[in-house]
Amino acid sequence: MNRIKELREYKNLSQIEVANAINTSQRNISRWENEENEITCSFIIKLADYFDVSIDYLLGRENDYGVIENKSGLNDSENLLLSLFRSLDKDDKNKVIGYIQALKY
Repeated sequence: MNRIKELREYKNLSQIEVANAINTSQRNISRWENEENEITCSFIIKLADYFDVSIDYLLGRENDYGVIENKSGLNDSENLLLSLFRSLDKDDKNKVIGYIQALKY
């Protein structure tokens, strides 16, 4: 899974930022990058979606990022916000919602 580290470093992200975005631990990211642990299919999909690359690219089966269809209609910033929001617990989600609502007024 060397591609995880390559993509993370290319986008200037820490292991913790990636871990939070896909709802896992920094330790898992480190283990995947160092090929100490096998990654599950669900996390491969989450990482491919997060980095906006194909699963084949992520797994090293092709050198082209691949064409990714953004079915959600969200832009990169919106996808990042949604990913980070999903990683929060219920109380923190409510705080974020309250903050955003306060910004509107």
